[in-house]
Amino acid sequence: MTDRALPSREPDGEFGCFQTWVCKATSWIGGTNPLCADAKGRICRNGGDFMIARDEDAFPVRYWFGEGGQTAKEQRRSQVAARRRRFAS
Repeated sequence: MTDRALPSREPDGEFGCFQTWVCKATSWIGGTNPLCADAKGRICRNGGDFMIARDEDAFPVRYWFGEGGQTAKEQRRSQVAARRRRFAS
């Protein structure tokens, strides 16, 4: 089940595996407010969501530029939550 409808147009790109996302996300999609969705149609908003996609074999994760829909405050909250999870591990 998706959090929202995915765009009807073709994605602008995809991450074929978790390692590609780790190495390339900043240079490929950084600052573009993309909408990312895993192969099961779930929205990936932060690192934790990408780790779930990895653990559940739900790559590739596709992205659409400018479709993210998060406010700046929501983006900061997602980033803080992802950092907390990373340091808690």
